[in-house]
Amino acid sequence: MRPIRIVSRLTDREPPERGSGVRLALFQGENPSGTPAAVAENLARMEQVLALAASYGSQLCAFPECFNTGYALDRQQCEQLAEPSDGTTVELARKLSGRHDIGVVLPYVERAADGALHDSVALVAEGELVANYRKTHLYGAAERANFTPGHDLPPVVKINGFPVGLLNCYECEFPPLYQNLVGRGARLIVGPTAADRHFTLQSGEPTLVAYPDATEHIIPAMAAVWRVFVAYANRRGWETSERGQWEYRGNSGIWAPDGTAVVSAGPEERAVDSLLLGDCLPGAVPPFSPEGDHRSDSRIAAADGLLPAG
Repeated sequence: MRPIRIVSRLTDREPPERGSGVRLALFQGENPSGTPAAVAENLARMEQVLALAASYGSQLCAFPECFNTGYALDRQQCEQLAEPSDGTTVELARKLSGRHDIGVVLPYVERAADGALHDSVALVAEGELVANYRKTHLYGAAERANFTPGHDLPPVVKINGFPVGLLNCYECEFPPLYQNLVGRGARLIVGPTAADRHFTLQSGEPTLVAYPDATEHIIPAMAAVWRVFVAYANRRGWETSERGQWEYRGNSGIWAPDGTAVVSAGPEERAVDSLLLGDCLPGAVPPFSPEGDHRSDSRIAAADGLLPAG
């Protein structure tokens, strides 16, 4: 397998104590897609990555969207490669989580009991599946052709005693989802993604406008406004299929509650598979505002969109 570049921005040799934060690892790689052989290779890569992340004391490791299959799929490939939440992919994550004492954010193509296909994210901790989130906000015609949207709000689960929320790719661009997660206690939000530049539309036509780089404005702003760590776990390199080609941005990173980058991929990480390591420690981040707190100071009632009296 290709070597993995390490980019480490850790505050201490030892990982955060329970309840104080999370040492997070993000894998950014170029992976095969669209076949059973690709799935097997990607799962072998996951096994290697988790062992490496654990050796640095990581308490949680996140992979990009649709990691087990690749993202650039058509409906037939999704049907062929989809697995239930207790299938080979998630069961391997459970096994590795227990072996290495590490949590895993593992996106995969899920087949539900009713036969529906979902763009899902499994969150595994201490060898158990603690959350299985089905993407609720699908992006574009291709995702809508491949998947059924989920209906449950994204989860908040404690990892190392620290509340972690999940989003999936396009969802990282919706402020109300952050508001909801933070309102339920999340202090770190992890968003696996498959964000590229130009790509082939479901119609077969090329895009005229590149997909925006959410890490330039949206991700840092959401981190600062909602006073939460935000992690963006993207692919790098290329995927090709009969439908066209996709070049992923390779812009993974972690942003702190003041909007600054804890760690972020640069040009070198876009050229090679990389593991980005950062400590998400709220106590190490200075205040963003002398007094203001956007969440507690907001007078908009979420239920009816009206300002309350007083």
